[in-house]
Amino acid sequence: MDSSPQFKRILIVEDDESHAELIRRGFSEASDHYRLTVATSMQEALARVQSNNFDIVLTDYLLPDGKGVDLVLKSGQTTPVVIMTSHGNEQLAVDAMKAGALDYVVKMPEVFEAMPRIIERALREWDLMLEHKHAVDALLLQTRQLEHEVAERQIAQEALQAQAVLLQNEIAERRQAQETQRLSEEKFSKAFDNAPMIMTITMRENGTLLDVNNRFLEVSGWCREDVIGKTTREVGWINNDDRAILFETLNREGHVSGLALSLHPRGGRTIKAELYIETITVDGSERLLGIAIDVTERHKLEEQLRHSQKLEAVGLLAGGVAHDFNNILTVIGGYCEMLKLDLAPGHPLRDKVLQISAASERASNLTRSLLAFSRKGEVKAVPTDLNLLLRGVEKFLQRIIGEDITLSTKVPERAIWAVVDSGQIDQVLMNLAANARDAMPKGGSLFVELERQEIDAGFVQAHGFGTPGSYALLTVSDTGQGMDEETRNRIFDPFFTTKVSGKGTGLGLAIVYGIVIQHKGFVNVYSEPGVGSTFRIYLPVVEPQQLAGTEAVTVEAEVRGCETILVAEDDLYVLDLVTNVLVQYGYSIIHAANGEEAVQKFQENDQIALVLMDIIMPVMNGKEAAEKIRRLRPEARILFTSGYTAEIIKSRCELEESAELIMKPVKPALLLKKVREMLDRPPRISGRGGKA
Repeated sequence: MDSSPQFKRILIVEDDESHAELIRRGFSEASDHYRLTVATSMQEALARVQSNNFDIVLTDYLLPDGKGVDLVLKSGQTTPVVIMTSHGNEQLAVDAMKAGALDYVVKMPEVFEAMPRIIERALREWDLMLEHKHAVDALLLQTRQLEHEVAERQIAQEALQAQAVLLQNEIAERRQAQETQRLSEEKFSKAFDNAPMIMTITMRENGTLLDVNNRFLEVSGWCREDVIGKTTREVGWINNDDRAILFETLNREGHVSGLALSLHPRGGRTIKAELYIETITVDGSERLLGIAIDVTERHKLEEQLRHSQKLEAVGLLAGGVAHDFNNILTVIGGYCEMLKLDLAPGHPLRDKVLQISAASERASNLTRSLLAFSRKGEVKAVPTDLNLLLRGVEKFLQRIIGEDITLSTKVPERAIWAVVDSGQIDQVLMNLAANARDAMPKGGSLFVELERQEIDAGFVQAHGFGTPGSYALLTVSDTGQGMDEETRNRIFDPFFTTKVSGKGTGLGLAIVYGIVIQHKGFVNVYSEPGVGSTFRIYLPVVEPQQLAGTEAVTVEAEVRGCETILVAEDDLYVLDLVTNVLVQYGYSIIHAANGEEAVQKFQENDQIALVLMDIIMPVMNGKEAAEKIRRLRPEARILFTSGYTAEIIKSRCELEESAELIMKPVKPALLLKKVREMLDRPPRISGRGGKA
């Protein structure tokens, strides 16, 4: 007895070697079940059909010496034939089927891959047709025998013919069902492979991967042969804890919908995903169809949103407390200025007063830096000696970096001036120092250098940034870990950080970049792994001759006066300071603790020449009080003060464009100058113009 395995013999009639190869590949995974023979012409095919016992013939429609339908006819229809074509149409299909072909397929990649299924379907149809043919032959034989019988046998013959019709209908219905199933399978296969979600088909019992789609391979980094036949545990796709939760949910509810878990592709990465699992039937067996949606980026955005909300809360807090800080600093700074005026240059207490004044100024800058960080403050750029600025912040930088890091600063002998907000430039230096500290966990060196640099068109062309002109170049270098090119290209992106979770906001360098751009400058960074990092900040300089008229405000004799001023202020310490300053320079003062009291006292005293009034006060705010005062006297002079940020002021009340406003903390000299300026100005009636 022949013990060789049973296989089906297939004759492929194809003159295009590439198409023949594609057909062979389609049978590659089932090579044990098929034996393929290739003929390249009609004559060769006929000879092979006559001399060999083939189970089926798969022929091209157009051959060098004939057509596939001719092969159907010449073979005597003793062997089933399936016709292929590259350019099929409905008429060709009709002709092929009329000639006796079992099927008609169009050459496409998916058809080549599905050849085993097509052949098996055709053979099943051929078997059915043979069965039908044998049945019909038997019926015809009986019919010939019954022609010689009596009329009663004619009734039996008609019954047999009716049975044949029913059988034909059944075959047609079965063929239609098979075609519908084939189309359904093809549609599912295409949808599965090309879906944008990660999709898998696994065994229900142990999670063995039976199929995965292209998105799975793209995301996971594995090849198909790496995972097919292995369990998700063996591949490491889902960890043990998540797998336990998954099967518990599946056993309890029969499906999984939106389960949040982590997926683990090759390379140690982790993907946040939502998993959906349904039971499907494949070849009569229950399988699990898994769909995973990658929500990693959504998680990052949600985390950034929560972080932004925290920063917004910080901003609201900063804006709210700025008023109290500024009132305190107004009192401290104001009395220091008065003491400096009272003490002679050689007085032993003058140096101590100067130290208090400097501390007050630094506190004011710190408040503005906090507001700038929370985006609640305004940039107050004034001509500044960057040499003095760098020396002033040097001690603070040393505190930031710690004792295990050596700080070296270098400034030129000649002053370099630039129009900057000194508080924000301080913040730039502090952020860069903190960044350098984190890059040197075992200690190192930090270098801060200031110099003047001329940038010409050649520099711009060579470096790809900048505008020709004179710049102050502020260089901050460290001997830390450095950065690779990918990190260096992203360090100024908001929320980007290389630090572990909870150790960095991802905003420090973004703020540095924003501040420099606000000052019409630009920043560049040079770094390599293990070499350290160097930040170069370019700020436009101003020449000494451009600084005319920017000297510090001093109290001069012409600021004195004898007019009556109504001071409305709810902070008693600020009220006492302003009163002392104005009284010392000859003015008469009337006090009011809120807006309502200010209106009342203004109405009672027609000698009031100026109203100095805080904007945000209890009972009635400054704007409402000003409107009532101007109804009493349209030409009234009103000078507003406030320690709140402009944003908070606008949220409480919007002032007219012509409104006069002086921000706290305000120095006595500046206050006296502004008061005198308004008193000497001709009175004007307030308009109802636009809003600021």
